[in-house]
Amino acid sequence: MKFKYYLTAIDQVAIYPLFSLLLFTVFFGVITWYVFTTKKSVMEEKANIPIK
Repeated sequence: MKFKYYLTAIDQVAIYPLFSLLLFTVFFGVITWYVFTTKKSVMEEKANIPIK
């Protein structure tokens, strides 16, 4: 039996790709918001952590 037949046996399997897309979009949005709203001094401090 092929893998695609297992997926057709699951009820409402279409929710999984939609949930994954939603999770990725939220994560990407949060990271983008964080990068653009964080002060430059904080980013420079975090950039130097491995050096210290």
